[in-house]
Amino acid sequence: MRNNRHRIIFAQSLTGKMEEQTAAAERNVRNPLCYSGEELAARGLGLEWLETDGLGGFACGTAVGVRTRKYHGWYIPAVPPPRKRWMVVAGCEELVLCDGKTTGISTQFYRDSAPFDGRTNLKRFALEPFPTWRHEADGLVVERSLCLPRGRSASLVRWVNLGPRTIELQVRPLLAFRDLHALQREGGFSATTEVAGDRARVRPDGDLPALHARAPGARPRVDADWYRRFHYSVEVERGYDSDEDLWNPLVWSWDLESGAEAHLIFSHEDVSEEPSALREAERRRRDLFSSTGDALFDEVARRAETFLAEPSEGGPTVLAGFPWFGDWGRDAMIAAPGLALATGRYRPFARVLNSFAAHRRGGLLPSSFPGDGEEPEYNSIDAPLWFILAVEWFGRARRDPSRPSPLVGAVRDVMDAYRTGTSFGIGAGDDLLLAGGIPGRAITWMDAVVDGEPVTPRIGRAVEINALWHAALKASARIERLSGDSARARDLEADAWHVARRFNEVFWCEEEERLYDVVSEAGPDRSLRPNQIFAASLSEDLLPPHRARAVYLLTPFGLRTLDPRDPRYQGRCDGTQRERDLAYHQGTVWPWLMGAFIDTHVRIFGQTPDSLRTVRGWLAPLRAHVRQAGIGSVSEIFDGDPPHAPRGCFAQAWSVAELFRVVHAYLRE
Repeated sequence: MRNNRHRIIFAQSLTGKMEEQTAAAERNVRNPLCYSGEELAARGLGLEWLETDGLGGFACGTAVGVRTRKYHGWYIPAVPPPRKRWMVVAGCEELVLCDGKTTGISTQFYRDSAPFDGRTNLKRFALEPFPTWRHEADGLVVERSLCLPRGRSASLVRWVNLGPRTIELQVRPLLAFRDLHALQREGGFSATTEVAGDRARVRPDGDLPALHARAPGARPRVDADWYRRFHYSVEVERGYDSDEDLWNPLVWSWDLESGAEAHLIFSHEDVSEEPSALREAERRRRDLFSSTGDALFDEVARRAETFLAEPSEGGPTVLAGFPWFGDWGRDAMIAAPGLALATGRYRPFARVLNSFAAHRRGGLLPSSFPGDGEEPEYNSIDAPLWFILAVEWFGRARRDPSRPSPLVGAVRDVMDAYRTGTSFGIGAGDDLLLAGGIPGRAITWMDAVVDGEPVTPRIGRAVEINALWHAALKASARIERLSGDSARARDLEADAWHVARRFNEVFWCEEEERLYDVVSEAGPDRSLRPNQIFAASLSEDLLPPHRARAVYLLTPFGLRTLDPRDPRYQGRCDGTQRERDLAYHQGTVWPWLMGAFIDTHVRIFGQTPDSLRTVRGWLAPLRAHVRQAGIGSVSEIFDGDPPHAPRGCFAQAWSVAELFRVVHAYLRE
């Protein structure tokens, strides 16, 4: 609707669709992340679960148990933590023997066959809070669950015989021993297997990490062989190689009476504790989270610490997304406040700021840390500005918000570098507006590069960068005042006033009644992108309310990155890496932008019942999405065109963080 008083254009409220889109979840109020056999048969391949160990390692897969990505696996440790991830255990082949009949409860997709299809007897999947599958066939009832206890590089798998008859369970681990992003081929490594009682140790050659396995009560039998041509269908869609060979060193067998359990532990080091005790302790720990009063949003909160890695050395960090992203400075600074709210764990997320500040260089924070231990990248103009806003946010959240910030020195370093100039042409001009960028590099959040050139070249004065600069000047002034330097605080406040005045003179396009996206020496860029929303969301005194616009960009899942009427618009972000990069910021929807959009709405219309009802309507599709792709999480991106298919990482830190931040601020009961 268009509000003539404020001249702000939003899409129609989506409140009316809320019941329709979340009906399936509401059928199970106690556990909205539970799926019936019928639901799994219809869309189980598109539902993905995630477990993380808090060290950078993880496990993930589909709700129906089929590996469709090279990133799906049961044990993917970070060695060393938190960035170098290894695909060690891709999965297991599981057979149940009873009364002379063999039933498969696992499913492997090979290039030309699927010998056992456990989907035919899969009757239920749920996160309880761990991924849990229930298989039923001919009187057999077997439940499998998988748990990664936080702070341990281990994966605990449990099977329970819930049927009336005694069964034999046979489990063959399928090992990859490869880099997370690679694929394995037969003969790609050699290894020795040592078996002693219920323990096994597999030692591959070279620098590959060793695997410890423990199967209490099982009968081990060494029976090594390669299993060939596993096929990953999603990798085909993404334009990558899609076939892999996996190695099986041995098979474990258990005889399970009715009600009996079998446990299997995969780990980097030997785990001596009872697996049932580890599992129960982790279950209790996960019940501690900040409740919103909404069942689905609570499930997001329960899993928000998924993105926090706390290795014993190097300090905590935020992993940007699963299953493939590492830690990125921009993403971490934006996500930290919302994730702290969701988890109630303020201290570790505040320490994330310290981790990045310790690596600053020339006023810049690392934009990313390579997984191979090389030097960080420093090509982000906005990460240091988001850092300053996060420093102030966590300062206000302290028990005594009047105390000086321990990061005031880092804040000064950033501000001084940006005033005088630093790498990538970043620096304030004579009019105090901030410019940056050099040919061939993309340093704003729209950072896709194809064939050596940015897809969205934004050299010059970008609108959201100057909105951030204005907000950072004001935040720095408040930080300085708390530290006792009133003179420096007054100088920063004066600079913020000049930036605000000049901002409206430079960026306002009277002809189109909106802001330019970038202003450079070549002139203004009139592209209609969502970046201008930050001019209204970050500060109350930068952009008058009547100049805030979000026309044609709002979708059910966030804001498009380009006006659909623009000839450069790309409505789908799929295909090869090159095709996806070309669409990444040319129309693709980013849900993290919904946070700034809702902040702007509330700033203009207030927190009235009608206003908050509209907010609930806008968030209804994202609420429903919590059980539609990455279960219990929010995807990285969506297609710009309907039906707005989810793309990219199925669990993205800033998507979750910004959703929870606005829920906590405006909708928490």
